[in-house]
Amino acid sequence: MNSSSMFVSKLARLSTTMTDKSKKSYLLQLFSLPILNNLEDLSVCTHFSKKILYRLSKFNSKHYARFSIPKKSGGNREILCPSLEMKAIQVWILRSILEKIQVSKAATAFRPKTSIAQNVDQHLGNQYVYCLDLENFFPSISYSKVYTIFNTIGYIPHVAHILASLCTCDGKLPQGAVTSPALSNIICLRLDNRLNAYVGAKNISYTRYADDICFSALSDSRLWGIRNTVKRIIESEKFVINKQKTRMQGPTGCRKITGLVFNKDSYGVGRKKKRVLRAKIFNYISTFTSMSPDVQLKTAQHIHGWISFLNSVDSQGCQQLTKFSKIVFNQAVVAKKIDPAKIPAPFLKVLSR
Repeated sequence: MNSSSMFVSKLARLSTTMTDKSKKSYLLQLFSLPILNNLEDLSVCTHFSKKILYRLSKFNSKHYARFSIPKKSGGNREILCPSLEMKAIQVWILRSILEKIQVSKAATAFRPKTSIAQNVDQHLGNQYVYCLDLENFFPSISYSKVYTIFNTIGYIPHVAHILASLCTCDGKLPQGAVTSPALSNIICLRLDNRLNAYVGAKNISYTRYADDICFSALSDSRLWGIRNTVKRIIESEKFVINKQKTRMQGPTGCRKITGLVFNKDSYGVGRKKKRVLRAKIFNYISTFTSMSPDVQLKTAQHIHGWISFLNSVDSQGCQQLTKFSKIVFNQAVVAKKIDPAKIPAPFLKVLSR
């Protein structure tokens, strides 16, 4: 029996001897969560007045700035940026409550020491990948699901309602709220466990990076065979599959997992992206003197960001581009086409690698 099953069994035995209030108090103590029985308790813990907490929870939609960013697939994605007060209380909820709740190991996003590199690591050795995308991931998570989480971990209905209201907007999880990533992982725990249990028995690897779900196996027949059941499980958890982003990939084509080009035993950003970065570095050095100082700095920051990312997922590719940067830069200095003293700090970091 695994630890989670033992925990459930223990709670079941306790339920016969404890009142509902006692059980909830026990749960909070078990998870080392703050004991909150009313708005006043929350006020004491967060150092926010009851008036402010009431206003933030009652009129939560008024405490977000809204803007849209274009999607790569077309259309726009709405981002909700919480006010300073709302953000501060959400940070407290995240640190004091949500980060203490264990999520599935298959969830590789929004957790300390995890990244898209760790997400791909779990698929190394397999030849075929089957990738799915959950449509409108954050907004598809309703207030009722968030409320259920807070109530289940031990908070009485009134407090669970306040906490859920502080973490939602317009009855759903806002993309941009501090608490949304952690809550999404907690809410997806049952989805992750169900999918992992189903495909694990078939020697299929499973990971979920936010809304990006990936399965991999040594043969494509295994992956073709799980599609219908996987679809039923996802839909039963009230998520919708984005059909346009569903793909089956094998060794004869380009395989990508969370944006990284995936081979059987390695992964990276791919040759196409490295060529683009190489061209950006060359153009930056070649046209440096014709740029305004603001553009020089922003371009340097952009290149440095990409080099840092590349180093985390493809160290060999990073070394190649760094070497290329030094060669082109030194040639420009020798030809007196560039003054080293005027190079912005971010690009100097690239050269110093």
